[in-house]
Amino acid sequence: MLWIDGKRLKEGQCIRKYHKTRNYPFKNPNDKDMVCRTPDMSGDGVELCEVQAGSTIKVEWHESDPNDRAISDSHVGPCLVYLAPLKSNGAGNVWMKIFEDGYDPKTKKWCVDKVIANKGVWDVKIPNNIATGEYLMRTEIIALQSADKPYGADSESGAEYFPNCAHIKIVGETSGTLIEPKGHAIPGIYDKDDKGITFNIFNKFSSYPMPGPPLYNDKSQSSGKPIVSPQEGNGDPVPPANKPPAKAKPTGTKRKPCIKKRYIKY
Repeated sequence: MLWIDGKRLKEGQCIRKYHKTRNYPFKNPNDKDMVCRTPDMSGDGVELCEVQAGSTIKVEWHESDPNDRAISDSHVGPCLVYLAPLKSNGAGNVWMKIFEDGYDPKTKKWCVDKVIANKGVWDVKIPNNIATGEYLMRTEIIALQSADKPYGADSESGAEYFPNCAHIKIVGETSGTLIEPKGHAIPGIYDKDDKGITFNIFNKFSSYPMPGPPLYNDKSQSSGKPIVSPQEGNGDPVPPANKPPAKAKPTGTKRKPCIKKRYIKY
């Protein structure tokens, strides 16, 4: 569900139809359904919700229905949000990342931990300087409880991807370009061997490398500097897009292995 202007929308409002097994993840990062986790990419009949450029909207997650918990606390991992022009239907190099939240070494909390504590709700800031128009908004949780080995190593291994897509229309006075620094294709933003995709949460660690492309550079919010995520790495700002992020060093928190898997719905 979405919250816009402080109002909680109806379940499924402005959201593409859920997959038949709607609370089940994908594990192959190259699966064609990685785009929106839908039975097809049809947007027929989906309402378009207006959001103001620069506003903060809320995304609400639950396992099955709005009265359920958000997700099993064993399914820790990052939260990410991408935008693409709606007219593209998500095809081609059109996706840009506008939000990421991974692991905070100071609190030893993952984004999923915070989502659970907030009863399934998390805030997403719409960039100030993005071009107005109609967009697909792809929100995603990546669960890492089985990511100690890459996808395909055995029948259970690999990160679990929970993407879903909403239709939004960004309105307001902006001077933004459509895609900055460039768009990215989905599938294609993740590889099974990426350090933020194959990651052992049961070993000691103090940092986590965020997967995917760099964040959209919202100059109007950051005085010409790229947006940074205090949750990435050791808590220091993320380097600009032309510099690789620091490598993660295994030295921090330990979690108990997941015994029973539960899944999530958007």
